[in-house]
Amino acid sequence: MKPSILITGATGGIGRALVSRLADDFQIYATGRNADLLQTLPEGVHTLSGDLASDVFRTQLSEWATGVTSIVHNAGFAPNVSVEDTDSAFDRMVFETNAIAPLDLTRKLQRSLLQGAPGRVVSISSFATHDPFPGFRAYAASKSALESLVRSLPGETDGRVIGFNVALAAVETPALRAFADTSMVPPEAALDPCEVAAAVAKLLSGSFDARAGERFLLSVDHALPGE
Repeated sequence: MKPSILITGATGGIGRALVSRLADDFQIYATGRNADLLQTLPEGVHTLSGDLASDVFRTQLSEWATGVTSIVHNAGFAPNVSVEDTDSAFDRMVFETNAIAPLDLTRKLQRSLLQGAPGRVVSISSFATHDPFPGFRAYAASKSALESLVRSLPGETDGRVIGFNVALAAVETPALRAFADTSMVPPEAALDPCEVAAAVAKLLSGSFDARAGERFLLSVDHALPGE
């Protein structure tokens, strides 16, 4: 029997690539906000739509996904807004999706993850955590918090749940093009989502377990070590 994995943000460009790449090796539980798009995922993928910013939905999701031994925290909220136009409510909204939701889901599913021997958690983070750019301060800070969550897992579980942070540069998705046209980020400067999915698959394979907790930069100029 294939192990089970939960993928959040499964209907975006990276999420769909993750589902496609991991389907051969995992029974996939996929979640996203758009129920119609979830229904277009391949046959055999379990789907549940909802908003990760909701406590009620996170409880429902964790009960539905009980049995998974891996999670890919791929969902993200990345509004490009000048700090002068934001307030604490905006910051909380960004943190709720990018940091609080993964923290809460990982806690709720910890017993399930412990059955993985080890359980594995991959966070899809961003170059912005070490090189933030204007308009994304809350996003960068929230992804930094997500990375800290992943680093804490082995110590909290005696090494029975481990994690990896994948810090992405530009990836060719609709989300990228919503704020950066090709004059700002040429197509050749952006990763294909399939390249991200392939890297995540390697991190989940066990071959990188000795490097658990590390942060891997991924861009057109940076690949996983050994590639």
